[in-house]
Amino acid sequence: MNRKQWINVLKVVVSIVLLAIIFSTIDVRALLFTLQNAHPTWLAAALVMMILGVVIRAFRWQILLTAIGVPVPLGELTAIYFIGFLFNNLLPSGLGGDAMRMVELNKHSPRVSDTVTSVVVDRFLGLFALQAIALVALLTNWGAVPNGVAYFTIVIFLGGLVGGLLLINRPLYTNLRQKIGLFRRLTDIKFINSTFESFHRYPLPALGQSFLVSIIFNFVHITMYAFIGFSLDAPVNLAQYAVIVPITSLLLLVPISFAGLGVREEAFRQLYGQIGVAPEVAVAFSLLVHIIGNICTGLIGGVIYLLRGAQNVVSEEQ
Repeated sequence: MNRKQWINVLKVVVSIVLLAIIFSTIDVRALLFTLQNAHPTWLAAALVMMILGVVIRAFRWQILLTAIGVPVPLGELTAIYFIGFLFNNLLPSGLGGDAMRMVELNKHSPRVSDTVTSVVVDRFLGLFALQAIALVALLTNWGAVPNGVAYFTIVIFLGGLVGGLLLINRPLYTNLRQKIGLFRRLTDIKFINSTFESFHRYPLPALGQSFLVSIIFNFVHITMYAFIGFSLDAPVNLAQYAVIVPITSLLLLVPISFAGLGVREEAFRQLYGQIGVAPEVAVAFSLLVHIIGNICTGLIGGVIYLLRGAQNVVSEEQ
């Protein structure tokens, strides 16, 4: 096996080890009882929110693509998003779906740079909007979460704000590169430099519109989490969801496990445990988020992917 395959195997192993540790330290019977007694109506509502969220994210992506002269129908972008969820669950990396989105979008644009920049910018705007919501929830409900979680949220938001200002202000970016050696060395890193170059391609109105759509999407996303929590009667209020969801979303970007399994469960156990959620309920919560947010959407993506393949076969035969 090559290096990449070994890394993927390692991610699967990490997930298995983490899950084994978690299940060995909680009451598995209580976990199963919690899952069996989840209210199906709230779970169905959460699935609706997840599907609605995919459509909103596709609309945000459409705004960015239109701004650089790549018009793609909303239905097509929605389908590509669902296919991305499919590959997130097939590949031992949370970025597998983004790579697949780039591949699918290449069918609509001859410029590879269009696909790369739009996916990078789309991802950043979504995360920054989520952090902005977390900050507002925190400042208006101080004390809803432990101080450590609160201060971490503030630091992450400020970091994203500084990064965002640099991403949209080319003169400032260029000036810092010329005057600060450490900043120049950091931005010489290929991924970081590509991210800056990606943002500089988009006009501010398009970025502003996309950010506003990101706010709407993340309200829907947080609502999905809340509905799943309601299904388990978890003692969590909306302000606490608004602060904790962004943290878990950031942790899942670190590609050390398969589809976030193990990392998600432990993050939920630690974070929700600090506000009074029992370990078994927190782990059940995490598993249901994975089922609704990844597996169900991945299955929809699988159906779309198969239908596309069948259509291509018919087209070739004709």
